[in-house]
Amino acid sequence: MEDISFQHVFSRVYSYLCEAGIEMTSERCRQLLQLIDDAVAEVGESANQTASAETFHGSPTLGGHRLLRSAMDRLPEYFTLPEVRIPTPAPDLCRGSIGYRCRG
Repeated sequence: MEDISFQHVFSRVYSYLCEAGIEMTSERCRQLLQLIDDAVAEVGESANQTASAETFHGSPTLGGHRLLRSAMDRLPEYFTLPEVRIPTPAPDLCRGSIGYRCRG
């Protein structure tokens, strides 16, 4: 799998926040940059500690993907995300509600 760049991580997190309904003001963009900065620091520290273990297992996790995962995991610490509400289906699904009629 190809590694992803810092700009892609920023774009993906920014897009996620916009799609979640958060208006991205200049203050929130600064929060996003701080979030990514903290995620970069965490990934850098963990990369130094786990470099030999990843090489040993033969499946290294690429830095950009670790950065994206770390940034997404940190989102609730920096932003208040709206709760996801799944709408209830209406009307109740039953055989007649999709157009089948009794034949007989």
